[in-house]
Amino acid sequence: MRVRTSLAVVMLGLALTACGDNDNPNEVRPTTTSSAAHQAPEPVVAGRDQNGTDIALTVGQGLTVRLAANPSTGYMWQLAQLDQNMLGQDGGTEYEQDPSPDGMVGVGGVSIWKFTAKSTGATRLVLEYLRPWEQGVDPTERFTLNLNVT
Repeated sequence: MRVRTSLAVVMLGLALTACGDNDNPNEVRPTTTSSAAHQAPEPVVAGRDQNGTDIALTVGQGLTVRLAANPSTGYMWQLAQLDQNMLGQDGGTEYEQDPSPDGMVGVGGVSIWKFTAKSTGATRLVLEYLRPWEQGVDPTERFTLNLNVT
């Protein structure tokens, strides 16, 4: 019994030593940096309630615009005004359809636009809800944000 106890203590010691701090040059260790200094601010999310308002962004910060839409009607949101040197669009427009009860077709959803602030200054973002093929017709709806990037 005494040999087993001694053997168990030795094995435990070896296991703990292996877990300890060694100077293995091949070991990858996480670096400790200030995460706050390297994290971009949370993206700003804007919707119909922010129409016509001023929004402050910092360079590198994201902006997501979410607007109700129903492409089955032929209407879609289109970019009408933006200084893309100041605020760049990230990819294309996305669309999330609302749940479709009992397999209904033509259910609306949300048009999603994503941008990133690229340089300081002020610009205006204008999106218009229209049927692109209808020439000379005013948009059904207009969404505007006044953006100040620092």
